[in-house]
Amino acid sequence: MKREIPQLHFIRAAAMVGIFVHHLFQGIGPLRDAYAGTILGHFFVDLALGVAVFNVMTSFLLALPYVGENPAPIPRLRDFVPKRLARLCPHYYLAVLLVVLGNAVVYRITSPGDWLPPALWHLLFLDPLRTQSFMSNTAAYWWLGLLFQFTLAWPLILTVTRRYGLERVTVAATLALWTLTEFVKLWGKASPDGLGGTLAFLSSFNLPSRLPEFLMGMWMAQLWKQDPDRPFLADAKLGGLIFSACAYCLAAPWVGLPTPWFAGIAWTLALFLALFSLPQAARWGERPGVLWLSGASYAIYLVHQPVLSYLDVAAASFAPWWKFIVLGLLGWILSVKEARWLDEAAAWVSARLPDAKKKK
Repeated sequence: MKREIPQLHFIRAAAMVGIFVHHLFQGIGPLRDAYAGTILGHFFVDLALGVAVFNVMTSFLLALPYVGENPAPIPRLRDFVPKRLARLCPHYYLAVLLVVLGNAVVYRITSPGDWLPPALWHLLFLDPLRTQSFMSNTAAYWWLGLLFQFTLAWPLILTVTRRYGLERVTVAATLALWTLTEFVKLWGKASPDGLGGTLAFLSSFNLPSRLPEFLMGMWMAQLWKQDPDRPFLADAKLGGLIFSACAYCLAAPWVGLPTPWFAGIAWTLALFLALFSLPQAARWGERPGVLWLSGASYAIYLVHQPVLSYLDVAAASFAPWWKFIVLGLLGWILSVKEARWLDEAAAWVSARLPDAKKKK
C-alpha cells in the first residue's frame, strides 16, 4: 500500500522544530540554569521528546509492509541491515565529517587523539553507550545509535510479534520494560556516582527502554492499514495503554510516588494521537513548506546542534535572551542551508553505492 499520510509530515516537521528549539535553549547556559525547574524550563526540556515522535514514525512506516493482511515475509538480517544502513549512513557519515572539520576550525580540535575517538564512536553507532557522548555538540547523535539497535532487532521483533500477536507483545513489553527502567532509575538516584547512576542515565537512550515506542508505532501502522481513513490512530487497547500511563503519571505524585521516568514519553504519545486526529494536521501536512521540512528533517537533525554551538562562540558576549533570538534565526537559516547541501551530497553518494548501480 503506497499512500501519502499528510498528518505524519506535519507532526514530523513540528517535532523537528521542537528539537531545534530544545537544543537552542539548552545550549545557552545562563538561560538553562535560570529557568531550571520552572514551567518554562520544563517546556524547553520536554521539546526533546520530538525524538519519541521520530521513533513512532520510524516503526510506523517501516512496519506498513509487514503488518495487516498479506504481510511481507520477515527479512533476513543480512539483507535488511545493509539496506537500512544505505539509507542512514550517507547523511550521517557526511555530517560526522562536517563536525570534525567544524570543530577543527572553531575549537581548534586538530589532534587525532582528540577528534578520532569520538568520530569512531559516531561512525560505529555507539554513542548511546557512553555518557561522554552527551557532553558535546553532537549529543543528538545518540538517536542514530538507537536506530541502529532497532535495525538489528527488526527481524526478531517481527518474528516475536507475529508469533505472539503485536498487541500482546506491545502491552507486555511496555509494562515490563518501563517498569524495569523505573527500577534502574531508582537505583541511579540511590547511587548517582556509581554504576547505577551511569546505567540510569544511559537507559533512556537505548532500545530496551525505548522499545515500547517502536512497538506502538507498529500497532498504529496495523490499525491504519486496516482503515486508512480512521479518525483516531488507536483502538481501545492501544488508547487504554497510552492514556492509562498518562493517568498514572498524573496520579503518582498525589499518592506520594515519584513521577515515573516515562511520563514525558506517555504524554508525547497521547499528543501524537491527538495531533494525528486533527483535520488541520492533514491540511497543513499537504503544504509545500511543511512537506519540505518533513523531508529535510533528518538532515536538519544531524547538522543543527553543531551549527548552534559554532554560532554560540561568535555570540558569546550577547545577553541570554538576545542570544536566543539571534542564534535561533541564524542557526535555523544556516542549518537549513547546510541540510540542503547534505541532502544533495548524500544523494550523490547513494547513487554510487553498489545496490543503486544494480537497480540502474
